[in-house]
Amino acid sequence: MKCRYCGDTLRVMNEKLFTATGEKCAGNPAGFHVGVTDGECCVYCGNAASCQSGKLRTRFGTACKRSPTGMHCLQ
Repeated sequence: MKCRYCGDTLRVMNEKLFTATGEKCAGNPAGFHVGVTDGECCVYCGNAASCQSGKLRTRFGTACKRSPTGMHCLQ
């Protein structure tokens, strides 16, 4: 997965996205990395998401700590 703002390759650690330069993204005014959508992983936390009872859920639950809305997002 690549970052939408800086284009670096992302790696996922728990509920955070990192690149070789760290957790902060110089291209995003909010300061954090956001993944390019692949339709399977949340773009904010990078974890695989599935739909259960009409909500997206990862292994960490339905709430996404990195998302501005507080919910996982695939786009």
